[in-house]
Amino acid sequence: MLLLAWTGAPFAAGAEDVAVARGHLPVTGGSEASGAVFFLAAADEAGAVAVGAAHSFDMERLAAVGEVEFRRAADGGRVGLSSRFFSQPGRAFHEPGASLRGDYLIFALELRPRDIRILEPATRPLRKGERVRIFGIPSDGRSAQAEIGGSVARVLDSRVEIDLDGPADLRGWGGSPVLRADDGRVAGLLQAAWPTADTLRVGIGPIDGVVAGIRKPLDGGLGRPFTAFAAGAPPDGSPSLVAAPRAATRAARPSAPTPSAASPSARQPSPARAVPAASHGKLRVRIEHPANDSVVGDAAGAFIAGRALALSGEMKRFDVMLVIDTSGSTSQPTGVDVDGNGVVGTPRLGALGGLLDLGSTDPGDSILAAEIAAARRLLSGLDPRTTRVGLVTFAGEPVESDPGFFGSAPRVRRAAVTEESLTPDYVRVQRALDRVRQRGPRGMTHMAAGVDRATIELLGLTGAVSKPDPTSEKIVLFFTDGAPTLPYQGFESDNVRAVLRAAQRANRAGVRIHSFAIGPEALAGPISTVEMAAITEGAFTPVRHPGLLVHVVEGVSFANIRNVEVRNLTKNEDAFQVRTNADGSWNALVPMAAGKNRIQVTAEASDGSRASQTVLLHYAPDAEGPFVPRELVTKRNELLEARLVEIRRGRIEVERAAAEETRRELALEIERERAAANERADRQRKQLDLKLDPEKKGESAD
Repeated sequence: MLLLAWTGAPFAAGAEDVAVARGHLPVTGGSEASGAVFFLAAADEAGAVAVGAAHSFDMERLAAVGEVEFRRAADGGRVGLSSRFFSQPGRAFHEPGASLRGDYLIFALELRPRDIRILEPATRPLRKGERVRIFGIPSDGRSAQAEIGGSVARVLDSRVEIDLDGPADLRGWGGSPVLRADDGRVAGLLQAAWPTADTLRVGIGPIDGVVAGIRKPLDGGLGRPFTAFAAGAPPDGSPSLVAAPRAATRAARPSAPTPSAASPSARQPSPARAVPAASHGKLRVRIEHPANDSVVGDAAGAFIAGRALALSGEMKRFDVMLVIDTSGSTSQPTGVDVDGNGVVGTPRLGALGGLLDLGSTDPGDSILAAEIAAARRLLSGLDPRTTRVGLVTFAGEPVESDPGFFGSAPRVRRAAVTEESLTPDYVRVQRALDRVRQRGPRGMTHMAAGVDRATIELLGLTGAVSKPDPTSEKIVLFFTDGAPTLPYQGFESDNVRAVLRAAQRANRAGVRIHSFAIGPEALAGPISTVEMAAITEGAFTPVRHPGLLVHVVEGVSFANIRNVEVRNLTKNEDAFQVRTNADGSWNALVPMAAGKNRIQVTAEASDGSRASQTVLLHYAPDAEGPFVPRELVTKRNELLEARLVEIRRGRIEVERAAAEETRRELALEIERERAAANERADRQRKQLDLKLDPEKKGESAD
């Protein structure tokens, strides 16, 4: 029995000496205490991670509430906040096949911990007889920290056993840090305790298990939401946005050793439950934020976010490769002020009777600039928790060589380049786009190389710099303003065949290509862009006016979602703002009434099927709302800014009607251009007498 007399001394020192905190899960009207944690230095954005024992936290409860707050004992000061696991969670030691060494959770933090000591892991294992110090939170809650000493009695690979200096009440100490007495570095986590003839013996999980976990961060260090690890989620921890029911029973724990880290016995009311995904056939819709039964207080409206997907099976992850044409022709002006500098670029002509085209007088208004602006617009709407993005550029310059008889292809230098590998860190992609813009247009148009390079990266084949995800949906967004002019310089039909063979390779690899033909030249001979989309079951989008590309990409959806509607059923009013993104993520700003509000989200798929989900929110003016995950803060701010613009203009309904009419007109124009492009592609096919040659094993257009 662990309810023994306390002999350790409570800490009375300043916050810089406190090294352990308690997890608190949000519940209606308060919070529920959970396991103890400490903070280890780590090379991520917050500079540290929180570490606790897996058996001290209820994984299903974490998934249900979506976040955990870490507080110091006694004064209740918040020192950290998390909504994601930094690395794959460990397992409670009492589970079959588990051990004390693997009983840990590593939490990714939203900000650097404050008012608490950040520890360093030990660089060598403990030895028998070595002295240790254990920090924990006293069960009476009167002080922030207590300490008890001990000596190492036994060292095994999976655990270390320590004899304490005296009896102790260790309730709630599970996951507390065990420090080497000589240098103060963390040697392990307190996991279990059992009495011996002379004293109390505790078992600790060696810190090397945690260190190994930190070296394998999820999603490049971004971490994955707690919901990804709920019961019923994919075994690899990839996000499944379909909430699972709570388990009916918990695994029985052995009588010895007894875990010392049970959460405090006094329970608060049950926490708010996450809203499970609703489905209708292949359509699924999920409300991710805020949790059901949350209290909101923003007078501008409640921020709501989630995801919808119209595909068979569970919610999916996406890998998206942006493929941008950087050939010389993309220096042409679009006719609009793409960069917003107040100047519209015009064609810059050379001295040869006006026949030499040298691009735009304002490079910021070029077709390349429009491609980059469209890529940025797409990027701003995607969700890094479920979608990785990479960047490939293509152009190409033939190298002088003897093509020999029958027109064999010359070698091509730097036909396609991976500017950024697949990553959830969109800042890296933005920087890559900056580099492409600064480098500017150059060369000819090697479309086949662009398709092949994207396929290589998405699959992680030889030569790729991206790490493959075999479970992801693989998407290419392909932008070009012309027709292929390489790898067979001067042989149009051979260049088209090269593109179609590359598209067939992509299709066999499960890659879907959505192509954009930009401007008159691309639409005059569109067979390559039309067919690469058709072969891979993607969408072909004609963009007659290059300046409209940024607006056209707003309609892209590789999640097959046509529309998302959000309505406050209590007020009988639609959301102020709703934005639906290409990967099916959506967010909205919803008007609220005092008290209870029932919010309904309805998604419509491309095939016309619909599915709805509701969430109950409580509006209390000026109340502190639920924590907004880092990934959603920018999206919330964009909605608030758009709402402010609407209010200032005082023409909300008029602008909505005008915007809808503009969208309808643009959609009609796209359909007309699509039909015309298909007709021209048919004529072009006949003119070129184009028939695909049987593919040769291992053939590549690079």
